Amino acid sequence: MRKGGRCFIFPISVVLTAFIAVSCSEPQKPQERKDGDNISASSQITVRFENSWGGNDSKADTLQTVLDKFMKDNPGVEVKNESMFGDDFLPKIKTDFASGNNPDVFGLWPGSDIRALVKTGKVADLTDILAEDREWKNSFGKDMWGYTTFDGRIYGLPVEIIFECLFINRDLFDKYGVKLPETYEDLKEAVKAFREHNIIPIAYNSLAEGTYIYQNFIAALGGKQAVEHPFEDGGIAGCYVDAMNYVKELYHMGAFPKEAFTLTSNARNNLFKSKQAAMIVQGSWFLGENEIKNTDSNVDIIRFPSVMGGRSDQSAMIYGLGCGVFYMSRTAADDPEKKAVCIKLLKALTSRETAALFAEQTGMLSNVEIDSSKVNYGRLTKKGREMLDTSKELIGPPDSFVDRSVWEDIIVKQFPYVLEEEKSARDLWNEAIKAGAAEN
Repeated sequence: MRKGGRCFIFPISVVLTAFIAVSCSEPQKPQERKDGDNISASSQITVRFENSWGGNDSKADTLQTVLDKFMKDNPGVEVKNESMFGDDFLPKIKTDFASGNNPDVFGLWPGSDIRALVKTGKVADLTDILAEDREWKNSFGKDMWGYTTFDGRIYGLPVEIIFECLFINRDLFDKYGVKLPETYEDLKEAVKAFREHNIIPIAYNSLAEGTYIYQNFIAALGGKQAVEHPFEDGGIAGCYVDAMNYVKELYHMGAFPKEAFTLTSNARNNLFKSKQAAMIVQGSWFLGENEIKNTDSNVDIIRFPSVMGGRSDQSAMIYGLGCGVFYMSRTAADDPEKKAVCIKLLKALTSRETAALFAEQTGMLSNVEIDSSKVNYGRLTKKGREMLDTSKELIGPPDSFVDRSVWEDIIVKQFPYVLEEEKSARDLWNEAIKAGAAEN
């Protein structure tokens, strides 16, 4: 998952072959510098950093502010910020690791990609480092360690909590007297009403971000158990198949833009922000968009509509960790001098001060414990927190439980064939399973 732009997906067989081909053996280590040692300005150290908070991302400016301050505080260090926006990010970081051009510190959401990197020895084990600094470890919410722990060892630092919901332009609903959709039937009525007034009902595209509406249908139909344990007896849980048919029905009702199959994710977002579209299914990171955060009091968020016969609670929401989960690569950890710098950078990225800055400037929900009473959260972030607090069922993002390369290279790319009825949802999932969708 998580954010915009057309992308090239590196084939999983090539990526895993390259991961495995690179040796993970450790060289002899000289005397390590302790984390607290000063960094000499005369010996410049360059640290490469990558995550999806680049380009048009709402967190890009705040991230650069944090990195600039780190470099100012550590004059012997240059942090090369190679972050890329949305759908462009994942192919880059996978290609970098596959080619041996590993970043030193990086952010990556939970799922098959980080599991593959850990399995092939590409990621540094942070367990002992955290054990030596209990104050640092205890600053993180305990519930999220499970997402970054593999075989009892901690590899990632969980900072950014995310959720997904339905964003609405409330002024358009008010102008045309359209009922806010609480159920799927309500949603179809809203689609009909907006089509009559030449308003695009739902901003949608056929790239990875466009599948958020599909993923929310999966959650509404299947509930937590089926979503998070989708593979059994060699097949896929029915909610993953049935949800495609709900999206297909909306497609044939004219719910989506005519150019949905060619839109970039940024263009799709702009349809909503410019009020050419009444609704969009997006994540909590979208709260940080300037047009929404600062200028438009008519944008609102509501839970995704419930589906009759669905197994999830009506209050259910998709919830988990975003790209604000930070790691150090094994190659950086094998260089004692660079390791010390990377640990300092990780502490800067995950400090309470940094978490509070992201919370206030971008609306990010933080897994680092901060005094929320001192953070000037925006109105939509406050509402999102309230929605989460009152939800009876929190469900992990469905694409986290399917091999990510298969998800993006087969499910995402071939979804239009299902919408156009050139391929059935069941056939597409059978193809995905044969390609290794269950290799988590």
